[in-house]
Amino acid sequence: MFYRRSDTPLSKEITLRFPILLNKAFTKAQKGRVMYPNEFNKLREERKIENRVKYTTAEYDQIQKLIGGGNLVTAEIYEYQQVQKKEPGAEAPPQDAPDKKFVFLRLHHYDSATRNMVSFSMYSSPETAVVDMVRYLMPLEEGRYLSRPIPAESKLAIIAPLEGTSLNSFYEYLMQLKFDVRVLTGSDNSPVLLQEMEPLRSLDSTRLSYVTVKDTTAFSPPSYSAAADNDADRAEYEEFAALEARMVGGFDRELAASLAAIRNRTKADYLLILKPDGKKSFARGFDLSQGNMIWFQDSFPATSGAAGDVLAAMITEMQRPTVTIPEEQFEAMAQEKDKMSSQGASGGLASVAILDFYDRTNTVLYTWLSSSLSAAVDDSMKKIFEYDRAAEAKSTEAGSRLFKTPADITPDRLKEFQKATGADYLIFGFYSLNSATGNISIESKVYDLVKNKLIGGSTTQSPVDVRLFNTVDEISQGIVQDIFNMTQGQSN
Repeated sequence: MFYRRSDTPLSKEITLRFPILLNKAFTKAQKGRVMYPNEFNKLREERKIENRVKYTTAEYDQIQKLIGGGNLVTAEIYEYQQVQKKEPGAEAPPQDAPDKKFVFLRLHHYDSATRNMVSFSMYSSPETAVVDMVRYLMPLEEGRYLSRPIPAESKLAIIAPLEGTSLNSFYEYLMQLKFDVRVLTGSDNSPVLLQEMEPLRSLDSTRLSYVTVKDTTAFSPPSYSAAADNDADRAEYEEFAALEARMVGGFDRELAASLAAIRNRTKADYLLILKPDGKKSFARGFDLSQGNMIWFQDSFPATSGAAGDVLAAMITEMQRPTVTIPEEQFEAMAQEKDKMSSQGASGGLASVAILDFYDRTNTVLYTWLSSSLSAAVDDSMKKIFEYDRAAEAKSTEAGSRLFKTPADITPDRLKEFQKATGADYLIFGFYSLNSATGNISIESKVYDLVKNKLIGGSTTQSPVDVRLFNTVDEISQGIVQDIFNMTQGQSN
C-alpha cells in the first residue's frame, strides 16, 4: 500500500514494480510469498477498512485476521528536485549541470504476530528506489533485524545491566572471541537496572524505528490529494513535518548526540545495548560511524535463561547473517523482465490480446476511456513482462464480433477467439455508469485462452473526476499482479 504526494511516472513505477520485485526476492531467499496489493485491497474493502499508510490499533486487529499472522508493508513516497546553484562569483549555474532528482521513502512493516512496527527512512535516486526498498526489507525477520553481521575484531562499546565482576567477565569473553572492547565510563553505563533499560525496547526514530503499534489517527501524513502539488499541499505537509520533528526529531537529535559522544571518547565501531533477562531479553546495536541502529532482536536461542547464556547467544546472533540474496541478484532482478512463455504449439513468447474496453455508458462523454484503459494495461505490462502483442486489427475484429456483452463471454466463444487470433491470453473488460451513484463502474477480465479459464480481473467503482485516472492505473497494476501471480505459480 502506498501514499504519494502526486501521481508522477516515478510514483506509479514504484507502486507497480515494488511488490513484484519483493516477491522475486522473497522467492529466491525462500522467505515466503507476497500477497499483492490488489488481493489485499479486495479483502480490505470487504471488511470496510480504510486505505491508509498507518492504521489505528483496532484496524490492525482486523488486518491481523485478514493476513493470517503475516506482515503488512506500506510506504510513503515523496519526490524532490535539487536545483543546481550558481558557483560563487558566477552569474548563473552551469547550463550543462542538470537538476538532481531524488526520492524520499518511508517504509512501514507491520508484523501481525508480534504487533510491532518497523519503519525505515531512505533517500534514493529514481533509478534505484525500488531495489533500495527491497534491500532494506530483506534482512527483516520476526523480532530481528540485522543490516549486516557485526564481525570479530570490531571495536565494541557495551551497555548491559551487569555488576562489576560480571561485566568484566563478559568483556573477557568478548576479547577471547577477538573483539576489541572499548570500555565506557560509569556515566555511560549508568542504566544498570533492568527496568531502566526497558524504554530502549521501543526505539522510535526517523531513520529506523521499532515500536509496538499505537493509535496514529492524530499523527498521520495529510490525506492524499489527486491534484498536483501546490502551495496548499506544501503548507499542509510542512505542518505535518513540524509535528513529526517535535515528536520524533527531538529524540533523534538526543540519540545522535549520545552516539557521537560515545564514538568520540571510545573510537568504537559499534555500541551494543544488551538486556539479558530470560524471555524479556533484547539487544540493540548501533553503528557509531553512521549514528543509526543496525540490529535489534527480541529473542535468542540460549541454552538457559541465565544471563551468561543469553549474552553468549546474543553475540552469536549478531554475527549470524539474516536471510537475503547476493547483491548481484538484486541488480539483475531490477533490470530483468519476466518472459511470458507461450503455452501453445508455437513456442517462444506468449501472445497477448489486449482489447479496448467496451463502453456501455450510452453517452459520448467517456468514449476516450475505452482505449485509455487498454493502453494503460499494455504500458504497465511492458514494464514487467516480455510478450508478443497479438495482431491488434485481427483481435479487435474478433473481439467486437464475439464479445458484445458480458453474457457473451462463454468457453465456446473464448475458444473461437483463440482460434481466430492465436493469442494465449486475453485482457479486456466493460465500463458503465452507475445510475445510483453517478460513478464509473469498470470491470476487467484476464483469460488464459489455452486453458480456457479466467485467471484475474476486478470490478472497480470510481467518481467521474481526476480520481478516475488513478483508478485506471490501479486496474492496470492489478492485471499485471494477477498475471505475475499466475506465471509464478507455473514456474514453481
